[in-house]
Amino acid sequence: MNIDVHFPNITSTLQIVGCHFSVKPPGWSFPNHHHYLFELLYCWSGSVTHMINGRKLDLHAGDWLLLQSGVRHQMQNVSGETYSFFNLHFDIDDPKLRKLLSGSKYRHITKQDSEHSSLPLYMKEMELLLLRSLLPVNGQSAANGTLEAVPDGGRIELTSDNQMALQAYTLLIVREFIRFSSAGAAAVQQSSPSIPNEATQSEADTAHAIEEKLRSMIFASGSISDIAEELHLSRSQCSKIFTRVYGIPPRQYLSRLKLNKAKQLLVNSDMTIEEISSRLGFGSISHFSRQFRRWSGMPPTQFRPKPSISKESGEAEG
Repeated sequence: MNIDVHFPNITSTLQIVGCHFSVKPPGWSFPNHHHYLFELLYCWSGSVTHMINGRKLDLHAGDWLLLQSGVRHQMQNVSGETYSFFNLHFDIDDPKLRKLLSGSKYRHITKQDSEHSSLPLYMKEMELLLLRSLLPVNGQSAANGTLEAVPDGGRIELTSDNQMALQAYTLLIVREFIRFSSAGAAAVQQSSPSIPNEATQSEADTAHAIEEKLRSMIFASGSISDIAEELHLSRSQCSKIFTRVYGIPPRQYLSRLKLNKAKQLLVNSDMTIEEISSRLGFGSISHFSRQFRRWSGMPPTQFRPKPSISKESGEAEG
């Protein structure tokens, strides 16, 4: 028996901004505001009253809240007890996931409902992740510790493996929110991955050679026709062989490479959008901006992290 099962090709980027744990006294409040990212909030202890687009929502210990980007909201601790919470702002450029997450202005999952899911497990893992990063700074052990007992640690640096864990648990938590939506579950079930036809070894070698040349074109000019000519293929042969092995046409693959590089530069460099546009071989900023919006669903100015969410004082806790 010879079995080959192909999973779909996946290329998407998760952006996490303003991830933090906070403890607030009775009477604490945060004014009406909104973010350009999705917001995920978990009530650790106490309770808080949210006003979301003019609608009141009480969040209690163990409750979860997911807010769509752009939704105006404010909060106040009127419970008379300390309120502690975990909060992060995130975005993901996968069109299907964005559509599922944007199905409603907000999604509230109570503690009782969350206990029928994996959310408590993921939150516990997230707590341990933060404890392992915080407590060594303060000379303590993470064993049997809780975040409420940790002194104000300010900002921490995550190791590479813990960064991966933070991203992984964020995506798993988001998946649980999608599962709570019957419409989201139906949409996921309707998705049917395309399985590329089986390629010969010769075709696979040719496709890999094409892929190497596509990578060299991220910062340089060139065309699929140039690659085909160099490999003594017709343009249609070049596209057909590459698509059979990689599942998408070479032009689309190159677009994804440029998109990923653009995201890296927007998030991790001080290069201006004009410099990034030129570096990636676009003739103008407007052309680059149009393409970036078409690829990711937002302009590059919106994708780039805003300092206001992560500033030291007056941080947007909500």
